[in-house]
Amino acid sequence: MIDVSAFRRVALFSELEPAELDALSRVASLRSHAAGAPIIRAAEQGDLFFVILRGEVKVFVDSPDGREVVLSHLQAGDFFGEMALFGGDGRSASVTALTDCEIVAIARQDLLAVLARDFSLTQKILQTLCVRLRKANEVIESMALLDVGGRLARYLLRLADESGQPPVDGYYVVNRPTHQEIANSIGATRETVTRMLRQFETRKLIRTKGQLVWVPSEVPAGARENEWRRR
Repeated sequence: MIDVSAFRRVALFSELEPAELDALSRVASLRSHAAGAPIIRAAEQGDLFFVILRGEVKVFVDSPDGREVVLSHLQAGDFFGEMALFGGDGRSASVTALTDCEIVAIARQDLLAVLARDFSLTQKILQTLCVRLRKANEVIESMALLDVGGRLARYLLRLADESGQPPVDGYYVVNRPTHQEIANSIGATRETVTRMLRQFETRKLIRTKGQLVWVPSEVPAGARENEWRRR
């Protein structure tokens, strides 16, 4: 049985009644995954819903030419595995631990029972799915309309918005993924990402120090990647 306090720390479950939390803790299981370990694989059948308590994972697919395409990074409080759970098809993507992780797994029938009793949880899942769909649309738009420089700028700006420290002196501070991870996310090569980051720094669009990147926050959202390219 999982400690109920673990569920209370996750926004997804924060509005559940104590009795619901207690029931959920009795049917859920806690899993540990070391950094680099696969958690689920694309196309496999799945009847488990996962919530991250600690750590970070990447969601990705393999292209026909064998290249890994990263769809998103998920952190503590995020969930995954819902598409196969609700749609009944195989897993749509693979998930691998980026750091050591603790993950709660909940079986389909147990989750659906909770959803049937508490619509607030259903609403939160739907809201998260809508946000992810918007992000997917942005990625499709970027691939179709922006060159590599524009895609990299948009990637850094989104990273700053989602995980950057609060702006200081007009800059977010973010802990960037590796150049290969960035390349996998924007449809580029590692060498191109390295070259573009150097160009951005030379043009004083960003600042870097090791894994840290300072990303400007003063350009209005929506036009920022284009603004970068005009500077």
